[in-house]
Amino acid sequence: MKSLTITICILALSYGFAYSSQGETITTPSQRYGQADATEAPSFRQHIIPLLGVRGCNGRECHGSFAGKGDFQLSLFGYDFDKDHKELVRQEEGPRTDKDAPENSLFLLKPTMQEKHRGKLRFKKNSWEYNLILNWIKNGAKNDSKTTPEFDRLEVSPSALHFSKTGQTQKLQVIVHWQDGSSEDITELTRFRSNDEAIATVDENGVVTITGKGDTHVIAFYDNGVQPVPVLQPVSEQIGDAFPNLAPPTKVDQLIIAKLRKLGVVPSEICSDEEFLRRASLDLTGSLPLPSEIREFIRNKSKTKRSDKVEELLDRSGYAAWWTTKLSDFTGNNPQNQNDPVFRNDMARQWYEWIYHRVKTNAPYDKIAEGLIMATSREKGEDFLQFAKGMSQHFKTENPVPFHTR
Repeated sequence: MKSLTITICILALSYGFAYSSQGETITTPSQRYGQADATEAPSFRQHIIPLLGVRGCNGRECHGSFAGKGDFQLSLFGYDFDKDHKELVRQEEGPRTDKDAPENSLFLLKPTMQEKHRGKLRFKKNSWEYNLILNWIKNGAKNDSKTTPEFDRLEVSPSALHFSKTGQTQKLQVIVHWQDGSSEDITELTRFRSNDEAIATVDENGVVTITGKGDTHVIAFYDNGVQPVPVLQPVSEQIGDAFPNLAPPTKVDQLIIAKLRKLGVVPSEICSDEEFLRRASLDLTGSLPLPSEIREFIRNKSKTKRSDKVEELLDRSGYAAWWTTKLSDFTGNNPQNQNDPVFRNDMARQWYEWIYHRVKTNAPYDKIAEGLIMATSREKGEDFLQFAKGMSQHFKTENPVPFHTR
C-alpha cells in the first residue's frame, strides 16, 4: 500500500495535479479553464484579475500606473474590482470585451499582438491564458467580486527553502483557501518577488534559484494574500553539529543563535568594555561616550554593568531623539515632502513630535507602524468642521495643543 501511495504521488506531480491535506485533488486554472472548449466559467476576481497581475498588465509600469496607458487604466495590482470591470467592458474605444464575437475583443487582440500593442506580447493566441479570458467573455464577462467567497489564506509549499549549493532550484506551489472551504492551486496566477536577488531569484512560475550565500525571502502575492518564504544557503560549513556549542542567556539570543546555526555564521568573541560602550552608545543615542563615562565604565566591576548601561542609554533623551530621527527618515518626514508651502515646516515638526512622544514613552513598534499606516486624519465620528477646529489648535502661535495627542 505504501509503494502504491508513493507511485500515485509521483504520477500526480508528473501530470500537474495537487492534493489537499484531506487527499482531495486541487486543480489549476489552466486545467479547468485553459481549454477552448472548457465548460466552466472562470471567475473575474479569482482568475481574470490575478492573471492581469502576473502578466504585468495592472502593474505600475503599465495600465496600473496613476495615469494608465493608452486611455486604459486599471487599479494597481487589481485592488478595485468594480473599477477594473467597468474599464474592461467599456466600449468607447472599441470592444475591449465583445460578448457577441469574443475572439474580436481587444482584451484578447492586444496582449497577443494581433493588434498593435505598446505593451508587447503578454501571452500567445490559443494559450491557456488566452482561453481563460476567452471563456470568461463567452460566459458573459461578469463581475463576480460581490458573490465570490472571501479570501482566507495562502498556503505555499515548501514553506521554507534551504539550499546547499549555488545554482540549485526549487519550484513553489501556492494554494489559495477561501472562507467557504474551497481551495485551488493558483501558482500560475501568483506574483512572486525576491527580496534580494543576489541570494535568490524567482521566476513567474515560482521556480526559486539560489544565486548566493546568505538568507532572504521570496514573497508570493495573490488577492489579499502576501506570504513570505524564507530562503537560505549557509555561508560556511559550520552548521548543525559543526556549529560551536553556545549557551545564549535570553530567548532573543536563543532565536538569533538558532538562525546563525543554520547560516553557519559563528558569533565573534565577546568584545571589550571599551568596544561595547562605543557600539551601544552609537546604536542607541547616535553619539560617542564621554571620556569620563568610559573610565567609569571600565572601573565598574558589576556583572550586570552592560545590561545596566543599556537601560541607562534607553532612558536618555538622546535615545528618543536619535531614533525619532531615524524613523522620520524611514517614513519620509521632510518639509519638502509636504504639499502645503505655508505650513510644511510645522507639519514636518508635528510628524516628528508624534513619533518622538511614542518612542519616548516606549510605545510598541507595531503600534507606531499602525498609527502611521492606518491614519485617517479625522477621528472616528468627527465631521469636517470638528476636524478643522481640532487641527487649528495645533497651529496656534500661543500654547498650541501638542500634535502627539492625536
